[in-house]
Amino acid sequence: MTTQTLRASRTFSDWIPASWAYPETGATRDLRLDYMRGFVIPLLFASHFEYFSALMFIGWERIGVVSTAEIFVMLSGIVVGMVYGKKVKQAGLAAAMPGLVSRSVDLYRISVIMILLIAVIRFIPWIDSTIITTYHSPYSGKTFPLYPGMEAGWATVISKALLLQIGPHQFQIVGMYVVMFILFTPLVFFMLSKHKVGLLLGVSWALYLINLGADPFYRPTNAQFEYAFPILSWQLVYVHGVVAGYYKHEIVQFMSQTDWGKRLVYACIALSLGFIWLTLNHPLDMFPDWAKLHVIPPDTFNYLYNEYFPKNKLGIGRLVNLVVLFVAIYALMTVCWKPLNRALGWFFIPLGQASLYVFFTHIFLLLLIANTPLPGYENFWINTGIHITILVGMWVMVKKEFLFRWIPH
Repeated sequence: MTTQTLRASRTFSDWIPASWAYPETGATRDLRLDYMRGFVIPLLFASHFEYFSALMFIGWERIGVVSTAEIFVMLSGIVVGMVYGKKVKQAGLAAAMPGLVSRSVDLYRISVIMILLIAVIRFIPWIDSTIITTYHSPYSGKTFPLYPGMEAGWATVISKALLLQIGPHQFQIVGMYVVMFILFTPLVFFMLSKHKVGLLLGVSWALYLINLGADPFYRPTNAQFEYAFPILSWQLVYVHGVVAGYYKHEIVQFMSQTDWGKRLVYACIALSLGFIWLTLNHPLDMFPDWAKLHVIPPDTFNYLYNEYFPKNKLGIGRLVNLVVLFVAIYALMTVCWKPLNRALGWFFIPLGQASLYVFFTHIFLLLLIANTPLPGYENFWINTGIHITILVGMWVMVKKEFLFRWIPH
């Protein structure tokens, strides 16, 4: 263990054995981020396989007023900032551009393929594709089609697919990430290479605040994903993630080796606990009373949630929760890496390192499960079994690299 690792581990908590700390080797890949991305996968399944099970007790905003979407976008931005930022620092922006372009093409290709595959599946008579070709709003009770009618010509379907204007709502965040990666990443690295960080973040915040105050919010791409993930709002998380990844070494040094940094870490831990307490007051009907707090009246909680924590436009409370929760978990994983990795690293890390593959394949697993009688039983234990089986199956597919040659991961 290096002196730097020992110092960092003692910074966060003097009572935790230094031998548990994450071994800082200077490698670009950070297994703590892979672990976190892997941990997001069960939460993703809880959101998309909407069968109430034991997974929901952590999956439905139970560890803070944040969802898998914000965490996925932020972690993706951080990884991009670390990986491509290293190339920009070493050889300049031009040297990093081929890799960025190649990744953009892969992401776009897999999104279009997904959309067209589902468009074809709709015509298979013995498969009910409703779960991935429509969206049912739990708030309005309305169901919205996500594809043109069956009578629409293939020219219409293909043109909309190429513009990412249709597709399963469970995959929409990938479409948003594709567009954001293509539109924002080169500009972000250009600004970073010119040391215009303040201007970059200022523009990012300006776009976010403009959309936060707009009613209705702006959808410049007119893509379907912007109803749930308006790009002018969500770019804030991605851009700041890339910047954080680009300056990861400096940020970690500040947080672990300065008095103000240490205070910020402890403040983030305290605020994270506060947000957990807050979200446990959520008056969700499906949760039993013993799983909820009743300190905040339902009307008050709903007002706070709608005012400061909306998901589509990323309310300011949701942003604060995202940042403090990430810092708290990253600090915990820094000082307790060895036991955490030994316990579940074997499961979470492979899933986290193949997160794009998981996003792609889980759509077809969702379709498969929906076409069995199992969801119709609406049984807590059957639903828990569904979630566990799917997670284990996904882990096996990743470990066996099933279709890795064809599906980006």
